[in-house]
Amino acid sequence: MTSSHRYTAPACTLMLLTSGPLAAEHVKFEAGSYRNKLALYYDHQTLSLSKIDSGKTTSVCEQRISAETLSHTLAFFKTLDVQSWQPRYFNEGLKDGNTFTLDIQIANITKKSAGHSHLAPAGYDKLIRYFNQVLTVNNCPAIQ
Repeated sequence: MTSSHRYTAPACTLMLLTSGPLAAEHVKFEAGSYRNKLALYYDHQTLSLSKIDSGKTTSVCEQRISAETLSHTLAFFKTLDVQSWQPRYFNEGLKDGNTFTLDIQIANITKKSAGHSHLAPAGYDKLIRYFNQVLTVNNCPAIQ
């Protein structure tokens, strides 16, 4: 005898899995040349710094972090006004050079921006200093 009943997960369980307050919150930042760069990623509990060298990714540092880190980062981004940053800061004629990629999803800030570092918006140097502070506090090497 076979049963035609299927198990259906309760709706509230599915909501917790897909829409928790910190489910998609993250900060991702990459800086360096097209071939050699550092990639910083953190969310509400983990920070990781990786080196990407000619397509090969090597972990430099991985730490558990305080859930407060994203709240502090959100306050910093509001002060820096990253919401006003343009999506692209590229010199189309330049095929090499140092670049950056910023991908943020925290609370009410969702922003993606990328470009050549020398064309980055005002506040880019403050962003690098802030990320270096986050890395240092969490016993990771700073971005050069």
